[in-house]
Amino acid sequence: MNGLVGLVFLMATALLMWAFSALLASMLAGLAVSALLWLPLRWWRRRQWRRALERNPASDIQQQDPGVLFHLLSAAVVLLGCAAALTTLIHLPDRLYSPEQLSLIGGVVFAAALATLIKLSGNLVSLGEDAAAAAEIRAAWSLAAAIVPMLSVVVLIFFVPHTAGWMVWREQWRGYDSTRLRIPLKDHHAEQQQALLQLVRPMLEQGSRILSHHARSRSGSSYTLSAVLPARYRFHEGALELQLAGLMPQEQLDMHLQALVSVVEGEAGSLPLAYAQCQPSPDWLGRQRFFGRGQQALQSLRECVQTRQSELKTALPLLRGNLQEVQVGWSRFRPWPAVTRWQATALPEDEDAMQQLDTLR
Repeated sequence: MNGLVGLVFLMATALLMWAFSALLASMLAGLAVSALLWLPLRWWRRRQWRRALERNPASDIQQQDPGVLFHLLSAAVVLLGCAAALTTLIHLPDRLYSPEQLSLIGGVVFAAALATLIKLSGNLVSLGEDAAAAAEIRAAWSLAAAIVPMLSVVVLIFFVPHTAGWMVWREQWRGYDSTRLRIPLKDHHAEQQQALLQLVRPMLEQGSRILSHHARSRSGSSYTLSAVLPARYRFHEGALELQLAGLMPQEQLDMHLQALVSVVEGEAGSLPLAYAQCQPSPDWLGRQRFFGRGQQALQSLRECVQTRQSELKTALPLLRGNLQEVQVGWSRFRPWPAVTRWQATALPEDEDAMQQLDTLR
């Protein structure tokens, strides 16, 4: 009987380790980084102790404060370990962990980092005090370091992104394959830049990507959380650079490129160009027909053509003869961190409106 209980316990332990393997791997990575960084810090601290004993053999070095630098370096060791744990998790394959585990480890890292900073503040405040007063100050701040992070996590639940938002955050930090376009401008004053942005707005919208997460509530009902990964742009070295939120299908990309080439060659009229840019992607059109919304899609196309035509009548005169050859390629794009800031395409945040967007999936 005892052997059977032990076998069940081992199987349950193995199952839990497999289910939370990504969390364990990330936590082990964080602990390993902190341990490796702590070794030289510990060696340096012991060297300080030996020097203090050489100067005054009767001194009680255990009661002496290690100083500002030691406290700062100790906090840095913990914070770097937290960063290593989070970095390890977001670079692991998606199949190893669920998006909920990503938000869980994010909360754990936040709590650990906040506790470290609070404790560091207490150590710095206690400097210059006598031994008894310093001990009381450190004890009070240590208690705050244990309580405040837990309360902060509860409060932040109402402000941090939901699960799909964490998925977008992960994509932006670890990077993704992206269609890249570069459109040089001969004259790149503010008016021409705004006109060019107006011209490529449909491509930026269709080049954004919706990330969705399907989950179940405790009552058993299912629901879907969605968040948008926007396409990004910047004006750099006299050109507009676009980074889409994924690899746009070639057929859809060719349609947008033909519209841009017609503007470069000065052959585009507002109505044909508006019609070309308002053409929905095959995937979006297929979804609308599948859900029986073909007539609504056709009406949306008519409204889009009318709106785009009026917008292009203002933009095209500023762009004729001002655009150069469009350069197209792909790259591994990571918006965060970036030396040169990229602007995100403005898209609706409401999930119902988000689902109606014609974007990459």
